[in-house]
Amino acid sequence: MRPLALGLRFLTPLLLLARSAPASEPSAQDVSLGVDWLRLYGYLPPPDPAQAQLQSPEKLRDAIKVMQRFAGLPETGRLDKRTLETMRKPRCSLPDVLGPAGLVRRRRRYALSGSVWRKRILTWRVQSFPQSSLLNPQIVRTLMSYALTVWGVESGLTFQEVNSQHQEADILIDFARAYHQDSYPFDGLGGTLAHAFFPGEHPISGDTHFDDEEIWTFGSQDGEGTDLFAVAVHEFGHALGLGHSSAPNSIMRPFYQGPVGDPDKYRLSQDDRDGLQQLYGKVPQTPNDQPTRKPLIPPRPSVLPPDSPSAPVPDRCEGSFDAIANIRGETFFFKGPWFWRLQPSGQLVSPRPARVHRFWEGLPSHVRVIQAAYARRGDGRILLFSGPQFWVFRERQLEGAARPLEELGLPPGEEVDAVFSWPFNGKTYLIRGQQYWRYDEAAARPDPGYPRDLSLWEGAPPAPDDVTVGNTGDTYFFKGTHYWRFPKGSVKTAPDSPQSMGPKWLDCPAPDFGPRTPEPPKPTPKPGTCDCRCELNQASERPPALLLLSLLPLLAGVLFC
Repeated sequence: MRPLALGLRFLTPLLLLARSAPASEPSAQDVSLGVDWLRLYGYLPPPDPAQAQLQSPEKLRDAIKVMQRFAGLPETGRLDKRTLETMRKPRCSLPDVLGPAGLVRRRRRYALSGSVWRKRILTWRVQSFPQSSLLNPQIVRTLMSYALTVWGVESGLTFQEVNSQHQEADILIDFARAYHQDSYPFDGLGGTLAHAFFPGEHPISGDTHFDDEEIWTFGSQDGEGTDLFAVAVHEFGHALGLGHSSAPNSIMRPFYQGPVGDPDKYRLSQDDRDGLQQLYGKVPQTPNDQPTRKPLIPPRPSVLPPDSPSAPVPDRCEGSFDAIANIRGETFFFKGPWFWRLQPSGQLVSPRPARVHRFWEGLPSHVRVIQAAYARRGDGRILLFSGPQFWVFRERQLEGAARPLEELGLPPGEEVDAVFSWPFNGKTYLIRGQQYWRYDEAAARPDPGYPRDLSLWEGAPPAPDDVTVGNTGDTYFFKGTHYWRFPKGSVKTAPDSPQSMGPKWLDCPAPDFGPRTPEPPKPTPKPGTCDCRCELNQASERPPALLLLSLLPLLAGVLFC
């Protein structure tokens, strides 16, 4: 299980590395994430709750060097940019180091789990299939057969598919989501892709699980999605007893490396063959022997779903997104039929976008643009807006039919530019042009007295592309290629706004031209006039005027518009 906290034993090296590092070194957050990653994949031992042992910075640097050696990176012992980027790549869930970390070898790169199958004929069955992939069950089963055959021709093992649930299979294959009753819960699109269990006598031995929230593909021409055949070959290596390898051409490298070509032509690298034959012995072959394969290669599905337009992939660095939303800590950027995802670490899940209709299951095919989106705070439901309607999703599954924006207090036929939920009063804001409405989620009704002028959010751009609240509590207005930051709890833009969104949000270079100068603030109203920019979060009774005046300094941070 992945630990939730670093624990005392890592506190001292973490602080030392963060304090002593120059400005070019990683932040304390990067060091924290790096230590968590090193422990998760076997480079550092898990914290022992029975002792408060302190780990020296030297031990941490040694672990980083071993990880860098394994990944083929320069052994700096520091969490440099290349090391952090490698840690953020999609990969297998299983640890890289099966024993003491220092035993990663330079000559023999493959690793053995120490367990093998004691029989030469192994059975397998696909127990569940991907729910949102274009790959139908027949294609999935054929790809699994090809992936197993890759190992069979090099080891002499025979793999037989069993179709009946009443027949016990040695290798059970499942597509699952999140926690699925083993020690390796999945984490959604990107991140960990799959895992398999080593041979043995345990009921789960040999079983292979794929994250059903990935976009599984085969033969994709534009690189979209994750190639199921390549990942299956890797995971079946684990199911036969191989650990991860540090060899450059090995399919057992822990990080996803993209498609490996046609299954009928693919053959294991020498490192993979050597590791397999250490476990199961060599198979005598003449130079003209060809691996035995099924005669029929799986048909390649269309790259585009049938309800999607044949549109070119947009350039994320051009900005002007249709919608931007923080959903469970990740920032989603929508543009046409595509979207990008930014992880809490600040790393894009992929520089290439994913298709909206492949991810949001049940979204009607006629919806071409998502104009706004947000995650509801009370129940975690996700709302997607397009035209005068919105749709409610639980996780990625649609719940019910389209609903009119009139339910949220907007006039009939009105659309929205931006929607966001502000955590400081629990209210949902719906923006159109230069005005906004407010909805009370707790009471399930629109607040009276709206719409109001957007200028109450001092410095905000009119008709923003969207608005979202970051993980640290700051509120961000986006428009074009720039963003305006409102510090936590404030309705006035930060002095450094606006800024280019590319470097911070999209891994894009800063534009040659600077952001336009924000509009000057409105003049201070003269005595006797009222320019009421904010209101207190309304209660059933208002305090007396004198008491309110005495409390104003204390309430300055909790004003709501």
